[in-house]
Amino acid sequence: MFPLFFISNKPYSGKSSMCVGLGKKFISDGLKVGYMKPIGTLPIRAGGICTDEDAQYISGILNVKDDLENISPIVMTQHYIRQGLREERFGEDFLDTIHESFSKVSKNKDIVILEGARSVEDGYFMGVSSREICAKLEAKTILVMRYCSEIVDQVLYAKEFLGDCFGGVIINWVPRSQLDFLTELILPFLKKRSVEIFGYIPSNKILSSVSVKEMARHLEGQIICAEDKVDELVESFMVGAMGQEQALKFFRRKTNKAVITGGDRADVQLAALETHTKALILTGNFQPSSVVLGRAEELGIPMILVNYDTLTAVEKVEEIIGHVRFHEIKKIDKIVEVINECIDTEALLKKVKK
Repeated sequence: MFPLFFISNKPYSGKSSMCVGLGKKFISDGLKVGYMKPIGTLPIRAGGICTDEDAQYISGILNVKDDLENISPIVMTQHYIRQGLREERFGEDFLDTIHESFSKVSKNKDIVILEGARSVEDGYFMGVSSREICAKLEAKTILVMRYCSEIVDQVLYAKEFLGDCFGGVIINWVPRSQLDFLTELILPFLKKRSVEIFGYIPSNKILSSVSVKEMARHLEGQIICAEDKVDELVESFMVGAMGQEQALKFFRRKTNKAVITGGDRADVQLAALETHTKALILTGNFQPSSVVLGRAEELGIPMILVNYDTLTAVEKVEEIIGHVRFHEIKKIDKIVEVINECIDTEALLKKVKK
């Protein structure tokens, strides 16, 4: 048995998605796979215990049967954070707890996928950063990086911080416009500095999309029709604040979109419904007309009623498009497909076996 410890330099880099995709890939290859998130950062109550939301979800997707107490043995609640800031020491106790849980999770497994916290440094002030955990478990870290202009500096910093624990990098969310720059300059530069690259993943609209249900939850909105379509994925959004004729031409420019408009703008709403729209977000808490409601129900397009004004609704939607977790089955299927196409899993396994 050997562990793969996936970490990232910041949230929403695709670390959890990588754990799911590679886990399902290894299972399909006939390996016995375990999963563990040593430090939970998304506390929830499940089965009478405090655990991590992603840990619970991913363990279900990968069909692992270990107890949640061992899958996510330490959940970083405000209680622990406050005590840590009072300089109470947890590091050694936490590391021992993690090691004990790892021993149980790894039993009879060919590989255990470990998921790090929100960033490389998370938990550092309490002595339980990814570096300390990795050293305790004798694992190699795989750094999942979201592409950015500072990526070279960030990779080299992480390599130095992690030391002997550093295993290599997977680069995620690469804009199509940056692919040549990445392959011709960045990757050769990193390889010269002994950074192993296990793959890179171009940006993908499906993987950056958000379900209608998740969008409604984030907007604290009420879905008032077509509730059987709330798992549909929204890839982009458009704002409707013009006349009906102009709106129709405007909305035809994008597919798989959500349209944000005032709840009293029946003309704009009807125009949006006649184009490839996944959801209507109605602002100002105005109920739509019966004509609009009937047409949306007929076409199977959910409408979300929100209290926010249009500008605030736009700001909140911008927060989640491209920055959401992967808790949709359609996304998981796509993640597995992308893993098979873009990640050198054989090189990954050879690296951590060393």
